[in-house]
Amino acid sequence: MPTDELIRAFLELGSPFIADGAQKAGLPRRIPDHALRPLDPGRRIAGTVVTFRLRYYPTPQAAVSSVYDVAFRYAATVPSPVLMVEHGLGTRSPIGGGAARSYVHAGLAGTITDGTIRDLAEVREQGYQMFSRGISTDSFVIERLPEGYVGADTGQPITVGGVTVLQGDLVVADEDGIVVCRREDAPAAIAAAREILAEEQEIFRRWDAGESYLAGLGGGE
Repeated sequence: MPTDELIRAFLELGSPFIADGAQKAGLPRRIPDHALRPLDPGRRIAGTVVTFRLRYYPTPQAAVSSVYDVAFRYAATVPSPVLMVEHGLGTRSPIGGGAARSYVHAGLAGTITDGTIRDLAEVREQGYQMFSRGISTDSFVIERLPEGYVGADTGQPITVGGVTVLQGDLVVADEDGIVVCRREDAPAAIAAAREILAEEQEIFRRWDAGESYLAGLGGGE
């Protein structure tokens, strides 16, 4: 199945069914911390993961903008790129209105960070979806902070919400949560999720037709 079809299926099914499907198919549990919440609860995103890591270093670092450029160039080669960020900057947040503007121009479908975000009104005005651990006005405008120099890298394995994420993984995120899946595992997760959905729809049909609770479940009276 082409990757863009897998992503459409993720968008159609949503995080709960993909999580259930992955479990039914015997796949690894890859559900980041539920403390990562959406800026727009009503908007689901799904796509190909672009990994990005931020952290402090004791020595001067290359400009973060150059690392973003590398990430954006990769994002242009994959369907529905979603930036996932391992955030090692505490409460400081470099992800806000300006960053969102660059993400929109880069064609990203959304951003998931286990750190904080800011400039919420400006991000909303751009129609961009973000998932984060929280909100913070704390950022940085000077080269060196008390914590050190900010550095970044992209394309490497990262940890987001306690889950190891690889570039090229698939992800679905909505108000119920976030699920990450290896590209090669996605067809099995989708097939199992659709089986679960069909079973549920049949149960609901029986209940709507007036069958008892147990009868609707197929267990008789």
